[in-house]
Amino acid sequence: TLQNLQFLFLQFIKIILLVLLNTFCFTALAKEERDETNFFVLSDIHFDPFISCQKNNRPCPLIQELIKAPVTSWKQIFLRYDSKDPEYRQDTNYGLLKSTLRKGKELVSQEHPQFVLVLGDLLGHDFREYYSSFSKDATSTGYEQFVRKLNQFLARELNEAFPLIDIYQVIGNNDSYLGDYYQIPRAKFFNDVKTTWLGLIRNKENRKNLASTFRQGGYYHVIIPRQSLRIILLNSVLFSANARGPSIDQAAMAELKWLELELKAAQTHHQKVLIAMHIPPGIDVYATLRIRLFRLVELWKTKYSQIFQSLLQKYASEISGVLAGHLHSDWFQILTFGPNKLEVPITGVPAVSPIFGNNPGFKRYTYSAKNFQLIDFVTFYYPIKTKRIWETEYNFSKVYLPNCCNVISQRGYI
Repeated sequence: TLQNLQFLFLQFIKIILLVLLNTFCFTALAKEERDETNFFVLSDIHFDPFISCQKNNRPCPLIQELIKAPVTSWKQIFLRYDSKDPEYRQDTNYGLLKSTLRKGKELVSQEHPQFVLVLGDLLGHDFREYYSSFSKDATSTGYEQFVRKLNQFLARELNEAFPLIDIYQVIGNNDSYLGDYYQIPRAKFFNDVKTTWLGLIRNKENRKNLASTFRQGGYYHVIIPRQSLRIILLNSVLFSANARGPSIDQAAMAELKWLELELKAAQTHHQKVLIAMHIPPGIDVYATLRIRLFRLVELWKTKYSQIFQSLLQKYASEISGVLAGHLHSDWFQILTFGPNKLEVPITGVPAVSPIFGNNPGFKRYTYSAKNFQLIDFVTFYYPIKTKRIWETEYNFSKVYLPNCCNVISQRGYI
């Protein structure tokens, strides 16, 4: 009948509309997913090749072989000598390094990140003392050569784990030829590190960017190809209250002036900025609790913190986030600036090293390819005491966003 035909026709139209609507939603969702980009961040690796050395066996056979062998043979040497499981209150041994990078490589093959950041402190704690003890070599030349080879070895391991991806690193307070927090701008260490780190960057322009400023004090910038995103990689050790070395204050001020020029350039070119560093500004909780003099101890010298804060306020609209290590813990906060309440998220990355009784960890961040704001992060960890396998600890958007204020949730900020 006519009514039946009309009914069937309407049902047919509904089915067509439903298919079109589902197709539209799927396409929109797929487009939204494509607009999200990942990157991985590791910090405080603190690789310690001396863990397998016996206290009563000096010089250590492992260290003797490493000193004599080319860097290309170091992996095979570690496989023979350093087979222990990682332990709390120790820095990273080869087994933990291998496990961390294996997990990173697995995630990269699944999620195809844009780049990898390593936020400083490649060397283990008390590195100079351990080297002198287990090598029976007290010369500066021998120590510098060993550190240079270790940096080259770690670069090879990172390259193997993250092939075809640019890897950007920053200087940590343990990364030095002369001891903890000791920095000499334009010295041999920065030149040697520059040469090693250039091999981790595939993009030619970004290699030039690193080469042009790094030797001045261990800082540089990169531009993510085909995106309006500038990453400013600071050497925040120069700002530390514990920084040592000749002309350290002049070097710190020069870096802050350079930072202002970088932020201004980003503003001029309509770019967003990620700032990466090792030591964040703020209160040194560990030192404050240890001293117990009713006095807050700052991580940076006050004048540098004030200048940095004024720069964050001035260029808040350009800054998508600040990433830091050093504290060996996972943390985040949001700074708000000006009458427009512009927000800058600052987030910390947990340490790979379990030296302070922590489980090793690292993070995967997600940002919008449209506005370059940080959207989410996932923390991965390695529970030493229980499973001894890498797994997801938590996802920020699932744990924290439901309890965050609406403004933060709507703007998509961490």
